[in-house]
Amino acid sequence: MGVKPLGAGTAALLVAVHHEILLFAAVGLAIGGLDDLLIDLLYFGRKAWRDLVIYGRHERMTAPGLPQSARPGKIAVFVPAWQESDVIAAMLGHARASWGDAPYRIFIGAYPNDAATIDAVADLACDDARMMLCINDRPGPTTKADCLNLLWRAMRAEEEQEGFRYKAVLLHDAEQVVTVVFPETRRKLRIMPSPTRQFSVAA
Repeated sequence: MGVKPLGAGTAALLVAVHHEILLFAAVGLAIGGLDDLLIDLLYFGRKAWRDLVIYGRHERMTAPGLPQSARPGKIAVFVPAWQESDVIAAMLGHARASWGDAPYRIFIGAYPNDAATIDAVADLACDDARMMLCINDRPGPTTKADCLNLLWRAMRAEEEQEGFRYKAVLLHDAEQVVTVVFPETRRKLRIMPSPTRQFSVAA
């Protein structure tokens, strides 16, 4: 039994339907791309304005050219850690080498059933007062939010005890590699010296 060829009317109908579908798709894509085009136009328009008008009268702002901060302070770095013994020691060592004597304190959150991570952090924290190992009272894993809340409470307890406030909180993962803070930038930020404290564990 052979296949009957389409009649002229049916073929014309299918061609018309195909044309309408393509037209609908093209119009939809065009409408969907208008917002992207608008963003691009705004970006290039603003860039041209700044290049021609703003930077013609003012120098570009760079890190070394930052104005003096009116409020000195130091940085709290939060590092939630669960089974990070393979990487966290290298990360902390790199952070210490990169940031040098910059006033910061790293709060590392660990769990009582993760002895390997605790040992890896403790080996460094015992010799560096800028690192605080905070052990959750619940076995892990919980959630990153729970671990960050632990670090927040430890930071607030230190602020109350020492009588100062941290300038900022930086969230950091154990797998990340930190960036060097240049001395000139630290001077411009007027970050205050870090008080000397011994290694401690916050529950």
